[in-house]
Amino acid sequence: MSFLKETRAKVHGYFLEKELKAHQQTHYSMDLNSAKSVGLLLDATELAGREAVLKFAEELKKQGKKVKLLAYFGGNAKVANFAFTHFTKKDLDWALRPKNQDIQSFINQPFDILINLTPHGSLPLEYIAAFSKAKFRVGPSTEKTYCYELMIDTAAKKDLQSFIQQATFFINKMNTTHESTTN
Repeated sequence: MSFLKETRAKVHGYFLEKELKAHQQTHYSMDLNSAKSVGLLLDATELAGREAVLKFAEELKKQGKKVKLLAYFGGNAKVANFAFTHFTKKDLDWALRPKNQDIQSFINQPFDILINLTPHGSLPLEYIAAFSKAKFRVGPSTEKTYCYELMIDTAAKKDLQSFIQQATFFINKMNTTHESTTN
């Protein structure tokens, strides 16, 4: 990693930590069957990744869920008109924080479940997940425990389809009934 990228990542971490101290949000677990709305974050740079996420989104819609996607195009990807909201490096400030009206609207959406469908880390998408008003946030296994209530580790397989399958499996295993325990 170049010195400039490393510096920007450190500045990103500094501002993120500072902003998180002021951010108060209550999160709790929820299974996919109980969810009425699902937010999906994705790194849309690769075509195969976009196709897998769009297929997953269609499956969720067939189950009667409201689904909203927010995609990040990193690298030098050519961005055309897509059927989902997206942003690029141009929408990041110097500290790599995503900044535009569509992103803020997505963060403020009270999804039942937010799933970051990026098996590898992505600072802009982790930032969005950290501040999301979603009730239950799911994402890749990371040291950044403030981003998600459930983290999925696909160390053996880093492909998106495996990640989607594991995320769906574990979200469906969440117990949403709250019973008091006896002592």
